[in-house]
Amino acid sequence: MQYYLGKKWRAILLITIMVVAAFAAGSGGVAAEQYNDFSEPELTPTIQQQNVVAAGEMKSFDLLIQNRHTGITSMDRQIGDIAQVVQTHRIQVGSATAVTASVDAGDTPLDIRTAQQSLGTIAAGDARKMGLTIEVDQHAQPGVYQLPVKITYGYINSINVDKNDYFINRNTQTVKEHITVRVEKSVRLGVRDVTGADLYKDADGTMTVRVQNTGSEIAQNAELSIVQSEYFNPKSNAVSVGELKPDETATAEFQVGVENVDAAGAYGVNFQLRYEDENGNPEQSLTRTGSVAVSNGPQYKLSTEARAMYVDSIGSVAVTVTNTGERTAPNARAKLSPIEPFALVSTSASLGTLNPGESATARFKLEVSDRAIPQEYPLTVRIIHDDTYGNDVTSDPLSVDVPVGPEKSFAVTNTAAVTAGQTETLRFTIKNTGEGEFRDAVVRVNANSPFETDDDTTYIGMLKPGETTTVSYTVSADGSAAAKTYSLDTSIKYDNAFGETVVSDIQSAPITITASDGGLPVPGIVIAGVVIPIALVAGVVYQTKPFSRLR
Repeated sequence: MQYYLGKKWRAILLITIMVVAAFAAGSGGVAAEQYNDFSEPELTPTIQQQNVVAAGEMKSFDLLIQNRHTGITSMDRQIGDIAQVVQTHRIQVGSATAVTASVDAGDTPLDIRTAQQSLGTIAAGDARKMGLTIEVDQHAQPGVYQLPVKITYGYINSINVDKNDYFINRNTQTVKEHITVRVEKSVRLGVRDVTGADLYKDADGTMTVRVQNTGSEIAQNAELSIVQSEYFNPKSNAVSVGELKPDETATAEFQVGVENVDAAGAYGVNFQLRYEDENGNPEQSLTRTGSVAVSNGPQYKLSTEARAMYVDSIGSVAVTVTNTGERTAPNARAKLSPIEPFALVSTSASLGTLNPGESATARFKLEVSDRAIPQEYPLTVRIIHDDTYGNDVTSDPLSVDVPVGPEKSFAVTNTAAVTAGQTETLRFTIKNTGEGEFRDAVVRVNANSPFETDDDTTYIGMLKPGETTTVSYTVSADGSAAAKTYSLDTSIKYDNAFGETVVSDIQSAPITITASDGGLPVPGIVIAGVVIPIALVAGVVYQTKPFSRLR
């Protein structure tokens, strides 16, 4: 009412001004040109989309503010100096300037999440759009609600021009319009509580959730699902909860895999209800979030004991695994990962079921590369166990250090000698120069020209690090061999820690050939010692039986 009375009084005032101006013109003065706008901008708000919301929902709309002014007034014409003023100031007839708009929820069960917005200038016949976000109270009753919209704007009311000056009259106006929002009957999902069983890192466990229909509509043929979850991968989903009336609750159970979890704690999980409304149309609820506790899985501590781990050999490592956590690890296994300088002869071993505080030992066979150097090397171990559903759960990589000793080695510490053309028994001193023992060992020599031997092996049994032993062989030296130092190839064949036969690297056994002293060589000695006595005996026999020849 005040708005329309104000317009009426302004019109009367303008008419009075016009009469005075006309009188002044009739009195012989110079008439002033005048423009008067008898109609203000007419700003109207409307919601562009369907203005329907549901209890508990937050929804955004586009609110359109339209200026319904036509841009035409009773004295709207460009005449004389007024036209120049209009052009200079870029005046648009009927425009609303510096427009601001705000929406108020009043006493409705709605909450306006959008503050006052500035829309600038809205020309006659034009419109501006603003965002509007409304949150509906979860207990809002279905119905139609009116929301007041407060719009403030400026406009040009009149322009007066005379020979020397001009005057622009600007007014500011605030109006209150309304928009309507309808809250319809709906199903609203509420998550009451979520519990977990056997939920821990990388394991499958069970999640049980109790939900409630806090809305005003019956959910028919309803199915509850886990959706968009960062931490839980549903292995069973879309669990049927049947018909869910307003305020009723239902319970659903899911098999879920725990993912992206590094520590125990409470983690969020999202749920959504798919259902048919009372008209049989498929619908889905808004996503609702609950939280569930994730516990620690089995924790492990490792220790190792290496056996016969030497460069270029096969040894063993005993890995003792202790469950330091608070959860049992059923069917636990230890698994090695390949890593230099080890080649894995065996890769996995069973540990059985490890209860909290219990330990078990796994033994592995490893071959150490001949390129390794004596030092400690890391060995990567993973512990695998079964979860509640029988799936493998693998621990993070665990590292233990394994010492590798120098390669098993020996040396021949003396030099034997043989005379050219002679057969002699030679003795060699063998020393274990490595850090590992030789077990059930046999020392073998390989006689090449100018040497020959019929017994090339000597059993020495156990030879511990630093120990020495003497071996002997019957060796013949060629009579034409030059007098100098030669070598025999020598190796040790022994059993490793697993009873397997291993042959060492070849070492040289130095042997010197000395020249003979000028006596008969071996064939001459044989003739002198064997043939001549036989001949003499034969001659005696011949002489003692002289008449036998006459027969």
